Amino acid sequence: MLRSIARSFKMPKPKVIVIAGTTGVGKSDLSIQIANKVNGEIINSDSMQMYKGLPIITNKHPVEERMGIRHHIMNHVPWDEEYYIHRFEKECMEAIEDIHSRGKIPIIVGGTHYYLQTLFNKRIEKKVRKPTDEEKKLLDSNDSQLVYDSLKKVDSVIAKKFHTNDTRRVKRMLEIFYTTGEKPSVTFGQQDTSLKFDTLFFWIYSEPSVLDVRLDNRVDKMIKGGALEEIKVLYEFYKENNYTMEQCGNGVWQVIGFKEFLPYLENSDECNLTECIDKMKVRTRQYAKRQVKWIKKMLIPDINGKIYVLNATDLMMWDETVSARADAILAEFISGKKIAVPFAEPELCSLLNYNSPNSPKSDMDWKQYTCTFCKDRDDKNLVAIGTRNWEIHLKSRRHRTNVNKQYKKKSYEEWQKDKLSQTDISS
Repeated sequence: MLRSIARSFKMPKPKVIVIAGTTGVGKSDLSIQIANKVNGEIINSDSMQMYKGLPIITNKHPVEERMGIRHHIMNHVPWDEEYYIHRFEKECMEAIEDIHSRGKIPIIVGGTHYYLQTLFNKRIEKKVRKPTDEEKKLLDSNDSQLVYDSLKKVDSVIAKKFHTNDTRRVKRMLEIFYTTGEKPSVTFGQQDTSLKFDTLFFWIYSEPSVLDVRLDNRVDKMIKGGALEEIKVLYEFYKENNYTMEQCGNGVWQVIGFKEFLPYLENSDECNLTECIDKMKVRTRQYAKRQVKWIKKMLIPDINGKIYVLNATDLMMWDETVSARADAILAEFISGKKIAVPFAEPELCSLLNYNSPNSPKSDMDWKQYTCTFCKDRDDKNLVAIGTRNWEIHLKSRRHRTNVNKQYKKKSYEEWQKDKLSQTDISS
């Protein structure tokens, strides 16, 4: 009885709105629309937009199109610094508190969906010690194999869940161990996945084939608008500070466009500019696919599928399929009513099937398989994590092609060996 009375007087959680989705799908446009309707302010959750300048290649929403809506956590990190999730958590929580204190609603928008972990009570562990100089040196190392082997020694369970080349996340796991003294696998096993706020999740979605064309066109528009000039300025900083290609996997150097144009900037006579543009398009499309994968396999299971899908495939239908649907959902969310609008229209319901056996969230098979026929980007034997991924790799055209090449090579070498043996006998 007393408990039920206490629950009835329990203060409601402050509200937060999240807009997820791929690059180039319209997240920023929707955020401005929503901010105007609900008296909101925007918190950026795109890791590249944290860095100063570079508005074109980091796709910062133009100031003149923001309609006076205040944006937080953007354009404040120098190029020689690396931005980590624990810094985002601190800045994000401060921004949310500030916005709430002024009677407004925070709207979190950005493509680095990993940062949304900040909204769950599961983050972040208390730090009880500072890493030693030797440990700091390891955390700053660019030797992916060394970093991975170090994690494997202290927590082989969590190490199985990461690829050797996933250096950023492997380092993060090591950092947790060094600062807490507890294995990350134990820490994550004890985490609370409840949300800190009353959170409304939107997912702006576009059918991939349509989005790919849109992304290619956006890259062309970026180049015409001065993207190459921004990349050249970044390259001058790169040279002046003696950065190397190996460091392009961290910090501002991860921005799509820099690595793709680096060969052209270093030797324009032998590198075709069109090829660099094409590579930038390919990497942008690949990034969009990874973003969708993260939403489906990581975010949706954590929130039990409670995310409202907005169909932005046909931009001519934006007012109906995105704006009007979002408005209906917002009206009920802001009023505190139970939202009656379905999470997705019938044609997109399959996107929310997070309990499928294909999801790595429910697949406990983290066994690592090594393919001796195929190589990764570092020319090492390719590693697949999980039985399902291994089976997909074995059926892939790439694998079959490499196996056939090896078979033909082996057959040829045996033929050469037999031929030499026959020659020796006859002589």
